[in-house]
Amino acid sequence: MHRLVEAPDGRYDVAILGGGFAGATASRRLTQAGLRVLIVEARDRLAGRMWSQDDFFDGHAVEWGGAFMLDRPSYPLTWREIDRHGLALEWGSLEDTTLIWLSGGQRRVGSMPVPVDELASLERLVVRLSQLASRIDTQRPLEEQDVADLDVPWPMLLEDLALGPHTRELFAAHIVTLAGDAWNVPSALPLLHGIAQSGSVMAATFFAAPYDTPMARTLGPQLAGGTGALHAAVMSDSSADVLLNTRVSAVTGDGDAVRVQTSAGEITVDAAVCALPIGVLSSVHFTPAVSPELRLLADQGVAAQADKATVFVHDCPEPFYAHGIPPEGGFATASTTFHDGDRAIVVGFTSEPGILDLTDHAAVEKALRQYVPGITVDAVAWHDWAGDDFSRGTWSYLRPGQTSVRPAARHPLGRVTFAGSDYDSRLGVEGALHTGGLAAEEVLDILGH
Repeated sequence: MHRLVEAPDGRYDVAILGGGFAGATASRRLTQAGLRVLIVEARDRLAGRMWSQDDFFDGHAVEWGGAFMLDRPSYPLTWREIDRHGLALEWGSLEDTTLIWLSGGQRRVGSMPVPVDELASLERLVVRLSQLASRIDTQRPLEEQDVADLDVPWPMLLEDLALGPHTRELFAAHIVTLAGDAWNVPSALPLLHGIAQSGSVMAATFFAAPYDTPMARTLGPQLAGGTGALHAAVMSDSSADVLLNTRVSAVTGDGDAVRVQTSAGEITVDAAVCALPIGVLSSVHFTPAVSPELRLLADQGVAAQADKATVFVHDCPEPFYAHGIPPEGGFATASTTFHDGDRAIVVGFTSEPGILDLTDHAAVEKALRQYVPGITVDAVAWHDWAGDDFSRGTWSYLRPGQTSVRPAARHPLGRVTFAGSDYDSRLGVEGALHTGGLAAEEVLDILGH
């Protein structure tokens, strides 16, 4: 079992910089191999951009960061951990769900996402997405395929379709929800890869709007014990020492050692795993310098900069899934994940970074009322991940051009290896678990262990 320490306790074989899922996975593998490991974490807690808090409001827990466990075929490592540790799941409300669409300033209720006169436009979009996704071989890494022309913002791939305004707005809202930024910012490749994996445009997009547990159906269930339970499960098999509230400022790898400069002093180890978000790497000085590819990723950061909010409400008569681009800005997607009587928990993703003051309950209420008139806000849970010095972005989503440089960006730098979901096409926890394992194996090779 890992233990918290107030200061480094003797000599360590490996330092792991960052205590998220990638760092936890690497520490488990390395300690099980018999190495002495120190995790250096800048926050006062572990788990990085995943953050559970019990009893936030009226007895309900809240997930400040990532929360949903995605489908088994695409995320086998995550589900392996869930199954192995017997973690309980919850799926939210099981009642029928009202579907609400907002585009062109119009609010519509029902299963059809666009007005009848735009069905042909919607069909053209679905056909184009299917054609583009069919070019992707899901059995091979994206960077090894001839798909550079797909590694561009969405408007470039759809500009010749003459999409109707409602179709265009709703698809733009879908991209904002997935990527955390306006649809002309992220690369189209991640979604196309997801469509190819699922084998269906409908299964991979909001067009398959479900009639129950919408966030669960589209994003997967949540862990009953929170994402903290999954991180704790991974760490339960690690015997690493953990040093919290400790910033890393410099990493020097020369000869047979790595020197890590921290706010707690210098730490000398035989090898290191850098599991910091790529947006944070620019604040760390590396000697020798990181590769041009990693420098590019670090300088650009992840595309996801918009906000996720968990809103506790009443005067909400039924479960709902709402999707659109509000004329005054607000939530591109808002959905109940729990509903009881007229009370509910709503998870919303903003339509663009900074568009909504989530500290202002009246502003949040006004935004939700564009979907559900009369809804009343009781409490809002939100964290500014983009402005957080230890993340500088929300979830991992790629910008154009980043897919091709990712493999080289993660190459070891002497005795320093790199891990994290930002380096991998697998999103969230899955990418962190995968690269954390890779980085640990690289360390074992470096040390001849």
